[in-house]
Amino acid sequence: MSYLDRSRPGAGSLIIASVFPIIVIVVELLTGLCAGAFFDPVPTIGHLVLIAIVPFANFLLWRALQGEDTPPTWLLVAGGASIAIAGSYSLLFLTMLPFALIAIIFFGIGLLPFAPLAGLVCAVRWTIEAAASRPRGGRVAVGGVAAGTLALLLVDLPATITQLALDRYGESAADRSSAVTLMRSLGDRDMLLRQSYGDTARASGIASFLISAWSNGIFWSERPRTDAARELYYRVTGRAFNAVARPGHGVGDRMRLFGWDDDQGGDEVGGRVPDLSLAGSRIDGSVTARDNLGYLEWTIDLTNRGDIQREARFTVALPEGAVASRATLWINGEPREASIAGRGEARSAYAGIVSASRDPLLVTTDGAQRLLVQAFPIQPHAAMRLRIGVTAPFAIAPDGRRTLALPAMVERNFDLAPDLRHAVWIEGAGTTRAALPDPTLLAGRFRVALPPVTMPSVAVGGVVAQGKGPALSVEQRIERAAASRGPLMMVVDSSGDMAGIATALPLALEAISPGRLVGLVVAGDTPAFVAPRRWSPEQAQRVGTALAAIRFGGGQDDRAALATALEAMPRADATLLWLHGAQPIRFTSPEPALDQVLDRSSALPRLVRYQVAPGRAMTLAGYRWFDNARLPPPSGDLAADLRAILADVASDAPRWSVVKVPVAGSGRTGSAHLVRLWAAEQLAGQGRSRGKEREAAIALAHRLNLVTPVSGAVVLESERDYKANGLPVPDPDAVPTVPEPETWALLILTALVGAWLLKRQRDLARAAA
Repeated sequence: MSYLDRSRPGAGSLIIASVFPIIVIVVELLTGLCAGAFFDPVPTIGHLVLIAIVPFANFLLWRALQGEDTPPTWLLVAGGASIAIAGSYSLLFLTMLPFALIAIIFFGIGLLPFAPLAGLVCAVRWTIEAAASRPRGGRVAVGGVAAGTLALLLVDLPATITQLALDRYGESAADRSSAVTLMRSLGDRDMLLRQSYGDTARASGIASFLISAWSNGIFWSERPRTDAARELYYRVTGRAFNAVARPGHGVGDRMRLFGWDDDQGGDEVGGRVPDLSLAGSRIDGSVTARDNLGYLEWTIDLTNRGDIQREARFTVALPEGAVASRATLWINGEPREASIAGRGEARSAYAGIVSASRDPLLVTTDGAQRLLVQAFPIQPHAAMRLRIGVTAPFAIAPDGRRTLALPAMVERNFDLAPDLRHAVWIEGAGTTRAALPDPTLLAGRFRVALPPVTMPSVAVGGVVAQGKGPALSVEQRIERAAASRGPLMMVVDSSGDMAGIATALPLALEAISPGRLVGLVVAGDTPAFVAPRRWSPEQAQRVGTALAAIRFGGGQDDRAALATALEAMPRADATLLWLHGAQPIRFTSPEPALDQVLDRSSALPRLVRYQVAPGRAMTLAGYRWFDNARLPPPSGDLAADLRAILADVASDAPRWSVVKVPVAGSGRTGSAHLVRLWAAEQLAGQGRSRGKEREAAIALAHRLNLVTPVSGAVVLESERDYKANGLPVPDPDAVPTVPEPETWALLILTALVGAWLLKRQRDLARAAA
């Protein structure tokens, strides 16, 4: 049959070949049906362009076959390309077709996976007919197939590299290192981010499909590799996956219709969830110069604009030495206080209530000076209010200056309202008021100041006897102390967010006093080690050379470097200064060397860690060494912070010390917050306590309303819920509060009247004399 004698395709075939695939493409772009349930067929603009060629080329072929003119060469090339593209997607959907046949009865959704096959059948038939109309038309069409195949391979190359990197990211250090290098060079970071949010590891193109099938078989499990993807994303980019915006509503967004929260009810902040945001924030507080402390209450309003319940999760960085001493959740418009119980018991009760979709709040520690806060459920198109109370000491500089850094959210699973300001109102040493944008609070940690310390002082705090618990009194002494002469071991993280260290740290090293034993370990792709030696110009040059050789990039695993530093400096009088960026993930692979030295060393240096960039601070749960660490908050001036820290831990200059000791005598009164700070110091290392020691630690935390490594705070909906979970019913009168402005006015007035009476008495005494 000649070209002129052929039968012309009808309008029905055009609907099947072009209209139907176009409808399927639009549906997928608008809803993400396939991306949410199976795999993402259009992860990039390049994939979208190639897919769109199929219905467009089929339409042109259909129109050309309606006439009697010979189709142009370029149309044969386009037809061949559409055969390659439609064929590759038909293979991708092949395993889904039996299930799609069953799903056809559900509103026709099951028809969607048949679109590539329909486009392929028509493209093959019409391209062959068009190729028959001209000499060597078959070769031209085959060339089009080759061009389409090449275009598919090029567009799918980053996705293929991403699959290879994830497959290679195994247990061995060599495999992980090669996977990181491969991903940094050619991988698709947006696809890796989507997989960090629970996307399946199934390939999105024919090349990545074949690679994955070679490694895992054609019918491999399509379970998400979320943990590996999150870790690899950090190692490649140096940022936490939840520190960037959740994948948006562009091409390849699998979250448009299926916004599941895979981290709900867990013990990590996890990924950002859609439609959840921080709508309001206020920090109220009071400070006292005599006791050198402050009490802060952070009230937080969260809103859910979506159509399903959400859980809010966030990590709070506390002031240095602070402890959470109150947690409140508003239920049905009324504030409900938290019950303080064992950490495991509190989490178990929270998980049980979450599964019943009722109102709990859980506050636990997440390493030293960190809180993990979880609240559920925030109802659709509704708001939730909660409050965290914090007891915190003022930090005293060597020259006597006293400052208190406000808490900040360093990790969260929700967005911020565009016009959000943290409203701050602190009473005590005058009135401090501010409206702070979140970046200001996060990076500079806004500080409240007290008059400087000029002479030693003593303050006493106490709590009265309660039930079986005796009265407690604690004496706080602020005194001048000589500097420690212990050694210093520095560990420097070489992650990408640490680049500022390159210029700031060498200048700050001038604060180290000569003769002190100093060493250095660099954690990075190329580790470095400077053995501890007495501080001298020669040792300073060795350290400076090692710092100058650092190549900052990606995100690093510092655990091996910490183990090296501990083995090089196993002394209780030493200080290990760990300078690091955000360490936002729990590594899936173990680090036996660090675990072993922490478990078996008879003496460990004190840990001081300074975090250069906001974010989560990696910790090993239950280890006293991590739970007792100091974390000086950043001020926004990296060079000044490093100089101050090194002057504190490695100089011979005297400094002010604060010592809290229990004292006898039930009649002594004073601030209960001093007792809370003393107890927090005692309980910081009790995360792994057992038996009666653990029971005593939990009892002390419950009595003083403290969230510690051994205790957690949980708010449940009713008294019956507390009893059902074996938790003590909270006493609203036992929690600390911030005095209202009227109370402050009364106290000030009372103080003024007392001062006037005292002055009058002295004047009368002088007159009588």
